[in-house]
Amino acid sequence: RGIAVKRGKMLKKKAIIAIAEDMEVEWIDEAEQGVEVAAKKTTVFLSEDDFDNLRPRAPVVTIMGHVDHGKTSLLDYIHKSKVAAGEAGGITQGIGAYQVSTMVGDEEKDITFLDTPGHEAFSAMRARGARVTDIAIIIVAADDGVRPQTEEAISHARAAEVPIIVAINKIDKEGANIDRVRDELSRIGVISEEWGGDIPFMPISAKSGEGIDELLETISLTAELQELVANPDREAQGTVIEAFLDKQRGAMATLLVQAGTLRIGDAIQIGSVYGKVRAMDDADGVKVEEAAPSTPVQIMGLNGVPAAGDEFIVCATDIIARERAEKVKDEERDNRLIEGNIVSLTNLPGDEEGLQKINLIVKTDVSGSCEAVKAALSALPQDRVQLRFLMASAGEVSESDVDLASASQGIILAFNTPCSDRIMESAKKSKVEVRTYDVIYDLVDEVRAAMEGMLSSVKEEIPLGKAECKAVFGGGKAKVAGSLIVDGMFQVKKYLRVKRGNKEVYFGKVGSLRRVKDQVKKVESGLECGIGADPEWDGFKPGDTLECLDLVDKIQTLETASEDLAGRVEEYQAGEAERVAAREKAKEGYQRTQRRGAPQPAATPAPTAAAGKSK
Repeated sequence: RGIAVKRGKMLKKKAIIAIAEDMEVEWIDEAEQGVEVAAKKTTVFLSEDDFDNLRPRAPVVTIMGHVDHGKTSLLDYIHKSKVAAGEAGGITQGIGAYQVSTMVGDEEKDITFLDTPGHEAFSAMRARGARVTDIAIIIVAADDGVRPQTEEAISHARAAEVPIIVAINKIDKEGANIDRVRDELSRIGVISEEWGGDIPFMPISAKSGEGIDELLETISLTAELQELVANPDREAQGTVIEAFLDKQRGAMATLLVQAGTLRIGDAIQIGSVYGKVRAMDDADGVKVEEAAPSTPVQIMGLNGVPAAGDEFIVCATDIIARERAEKVKDEERDNRLIEGNIVSLTNLPGDEEGLQKINLIVKTDVSGSCEAVKAALSALPQDRVQLRFLMASAGEVSESDVDLASASQGIILAFNTPCSDRIMESAKKSKVEVRTYDVIYDLVDEVRAAMEGMLSSVKEEIPLGKAECKAVFGGGKAKVAGSLIVDGMFQVKKYLRVKRGNKEVYFGKVGSLRRVKDQVKKVESGLECGIGADPEWDGFKPGDTLECLDLVDKIQTLETASEDLAGRVEEYQAGEAERVAAREKAKEGYQRTQRRGAPQPAATPAPTAAAGKSK
């Protein structure tokens, strides 16, 4: 396809697909495997050695649903911590993990809750919540019904193969319609017990507390039917819910213990990160010495910030933990692909505009938010302007971030993380732009605007009128087309296109308009006039179609730029067969010429009879 490829360069997905199909090789798009893979439970935290020491554990309950349907408010009512009030825009932008003791009937029971964000950008965090849960609560607002993230949350819960409880929230709000929610959910296969299904539907109000006690009883009953157990007398194992870098305390990680008991002083390994548990706090910030199964805790003592969703394991010694972590780190280094330097089918010959790049350094409060920000920005069309993530990590903006941005002409995006006055002053001196955000909507919108600002404007044709050439007058090059305006109007100094059949034969401007003997600036539909071209043109012929039009600059969006480029790629590829045929024809002609010019080999004389006798 005319694309030069050097060894070591990356190919874009379209190029890989084209090569695979040309070689008749089956290919699978890993990015399109969907939520079923992301939310599927991958590790079983029980082995045969645990069966003699199994004890009941608290259920892990994940609250999922669409943004602003009341997930955090429900947990707030149960937990009494006013979580929602402290979140930007009232939107959960990380996973909150809490264990609460609540009265279910006359018995006090522990329940671990995970609150996941509802915004579409946090899909990976919802999948992670579903993967570690025992029971999924799908919350739906009675006045809003089923929304896109509601359906996605249900898909996550089904992929994790956990029981579902539907909580219909805001039943005390004007416009609430519980039957409408039941009907919409039944259409996607979620049928309530009242309608003959097997899924409990609980009408509640997270504001007034109506129906909350019944919901907790249903959670407890569902947990009892599952017979949730774990072995607390073994090395702890579980999953990282969140992680971030604290300025004073260093790397912090929120862990959900799923097997064994985690204690102060344990050597721990999480992917390529390791350390020793120096301190441990529960969900209320109270220091604890140990954490049993189903308990969420925040620990410190790690040598780095682990990735959210990674599984942790306690090792016998810190030496073993370090060796395991370094082995994972070496594997990650071997598998790391350098971003950029990509060969694509969209790198067309003669493409003047080419692919532009914006270098980004992303800093967030927690590692899960970092993952979400990258995913949201990566979803933007990048055929014309590519986002290049030089660094994406949890923690505050540092001097090294400013130095990297200065050296690479990058932009720093700080999401939910502070940026000190000293750093801002340093960035100003280095002429580095630092943008701070509290809500992911604003971040994505501003990056999109910056990308679209790098796109060149395109000329859009505004048709003004159409005329038919009846006769040609004048001499030399200053010929005039005697025409009838059949549609719209013609105006001096506007653009002029002359078509003969379907072929364009001239493009310029309307140089002059003459009505009888008078020069005019505009002629309306239904009138006859003489039309002159600028620059002068003597190629008018009766029967030509003349078009008057205006060209205006139009700002491109990322989508229109991608569509325009896709059209050019298709046009280029459509002409590839003709170019190949032309090359083959030229090659054959050259070979024929070579054969005609080559000397003919001398003929070998036939043997005579005498020669035969002598032999």
